Amino acid sequence: MIFRIRPWQVVRHLLLVMGATAITLFLLAIISFLGLDLAFAGHVFRGVYVQGVNIGGLSREEALQELRSKLDLEALNRDLVLEFEGNTWPLPLYEIEAYVDLEETVNRAISMGKKIPFYRRWVKRAAFQGLDLTVDLVVRYDTQKLEAFLSKLESVVDRPVINAELRLDGKRLIIQHSQDGWDLDVDRTRKAVIAAFTSKERVVKLDVEVTKPEVSDSQVGKVIVVDKSKHRLTLYNNMEVEKQYPVAVGSPSWPTPSGTFKIVSKQRNPAWVNPGTSWAANMPPYIPPGPGNPLGTRALGTSAPGVFIHGTYSSGSIGYSVSHGCIRMYIKDAEDLFERVEVGIPVLIY
Repeated sequence: MIFRIRPWQVVRHLLLVMGATAITLFLLAIISFLGLDLAFAGHVFRGVYVQGVNIGGLSREEALQELRSKLDLEALNRDLVLEFEGNTWPLPLYEIEAYVDLEETVNRAISMGKKIPFYRRWVKRAAFQGLDLTVDLVVRYDTQKLEAFLSKLESVVDRPVINAELRLDGKRLIIQHSQDGWDLDVDRTRKAVIAAFTSKERVVKLDVEVTKPEVSDSQVGKVIVVDKSKHRLTLYNNMEVEKQYPVAVGSPSWPTPSGTFKIVSKQRNPAWVNPGTSWAANMPPYIPPGPGNPLGTRALGTSAPGVFIHGTYSSGSIGYSVSHGCIRMYIKDAEDLFERVEVGIPVLIY
């Protein structure tokens, strides 16, 4: 009996064999890759880095050892210093219980390989490729203690903007230098501090909004200040002492007024005009410029009625309270001051 094998039966048989083979190979591949996943479950996937250190393909313990040997842990464990315009504030790590957690860092590195789809892991393992991925160092810190530190820092750093001024407060001279206003940006500072935990650079630049004063020290200009108790006239220039002079001031019967005034006139070689007061009753109505003139060679009129800052030929009166309200100076000093000041500058007498 003769059996004839038809061609289509041969083809079908071959196709069945090929299909079975393909399925078998596919199943074997799946089993192989599943086996690899299980075998390397505790390993870091290829191409994973931490702070530039390649820990790809290493086991957990190997990765920990590699990081300990390659990272500058001494630097990472140093305290932070916060800095702004030459001012510094220390931030000890123990104060906020901050430290680098290498174990958790490695755990996260291992988990990165598990997060990518299974088929992508197949492809990369088959092609001996890595992830080319960087994992950040894990840093532990006490959130509440960090917020407490930032709150305290804000109270120290923040300050109001202050204009420069020379003024009187009763019988006291107030010398107020200008000050920039500072406003600490707490949110940005927090981010900068947290970022610094994983950096070898331990100085953190604070983010502070600076407000400039409307009047700085260099904008105050010149101010004359007369201290009657010390018989001293001080010329300030932009908050700095330019010159000081000894003076005579009013007697108890004819006191020099206290207060804030200004220079209203400048007279070179002035003439003296009798003010008509009782102390001048026996004096002539007019004394021309020259030796013996009560105003000397220079006179600065102030907005205080009848009060001049002037030179005197009665040099023995300097240093005493003996005038009729005016502020007397040595002739040479009055001439020197005259050249240094202009009409309009403030005069503070106290």
